[in-house]
Amino acid sequence: MRRLSVLLFLLCLSLGAWQSSEEFTLSKVSRVNDLTISDNGETWVLSPSIISKIDENNGDLLAPYQIQNARALAVIGQSIFYVDSRNRLVMQSLDDRTNPVLTGLNFINPTQMSALSVSGNPGLIVLEPTSIVFATPFEIMSTLNTSAEHFSAIPLADYSDRRTPFFTLSGNKIFSWSGGRFQNAENYTSRPLYSALTEILDFCADKGGNLYVLFADSIAVLDKSGQYKGKIGISNISRESRILSNPANNNLVIFDPSTRNMQILSESGHVSEELIVLQKNRPNPVDDHTEISFTLSEPLYLTITIYNLIGEPVKLIAKDRFLQGTHRVTWKAKDEKGNLVPNGVYFYRLESNRGVAIRQLIVLR
Repeated sequence: MRRLSVLLFLLCLSLGAWQSSEEFTLSKVSRVNDLTISDNGETWVLSPSIISKIDENNGDLLAPYQIQNARALAVIGQSIFYVDSRNRLVMQSLDDRTNPVLTGLNFINPTQMSALSVSGNPGLIVLEPTSIVFATPFEIMSTLNTSAEHFSAIPLADYSDRRTPFFTLSGNKIFSWSGGRFQNAENYTSRPLYSALTEILDFCADKGGNLYVLFADSIAVLDKSGQYKGKIGISNISRESRILSNPANNNLVIFDPSTRNMQILSESGHVSEELIVLQKNRPNPVDDHTEISFTLSEPLYLTITIYNLIGEPVKLIAKDRFLQGTHRVTWKAKDEKGNLVPNGVYFYRLESNRGVAIRQLIVLR
């Protein structure tokens, strides 16, 4: 068998790498109806009985507000907005816990709500089954007739400017909408921005207009024009998972409601002086699955392949351009035909035009 060598390259310190900075479980809520991040970077959670700010150091709930059967949530300045069980918009002041205010706005069946800015004033964008509604806290301003599964607005952007786009997800395609304004949404027109063959779970825009498209095992990163920049490898998550961008620090928040696990990805600091760092897989020995982590000091197009003991390829588990930072991919101990591999010693090989890294693993059931 040809012996596989490990090649590592050195680089100068690099900035802008995506790494997991915090990870915790929201153990004090049994179910999460919605999650949002305010313009000052505070993460808020909505459960059937409370609204609360989240302590991002440990996942604790800070000074929760008691409510009943609410769903869509938005936080603007010193005000919390949510939709109650009768589809009414309710405003709750952060300074007054005792007197929630019915705003007079009623919706049909809202599935998503987000705060936005209109010439420095607060506004709301609400997703209905067949329309998107633009509103101030006490008045519906305009309606766009369209069907979408999800939308994303650019945090802190001014939606009184017709050049400011928002984005929708429909039929596994992302569309960019521009040309309209908060007050006359009927003037918006759309153009296809991105499509995928695998299921898009969710997506979000950061304050620079970049898009982060969430899949079960990765995040695709697009610039504001829809140009593909690369991807961030993550662990397998459920189909209900959400992704949000924090406008205060540009962190990404991934939330999996099935496990109530919240992971914060940060694009700051340097990763390593080594160009490719391939970590040991976990768990090892492998029963039904294992995670393989690797860190890059610059964006690279790479493949990761599982080989058996005699050097035959068993399964290609990654083939893409990955961004600078730490990534995770999962192997479910199966070959290319979907069959479970027999017990034994295997190797996983990360290969790019800048180097190769190899490690050994064991399958033992």
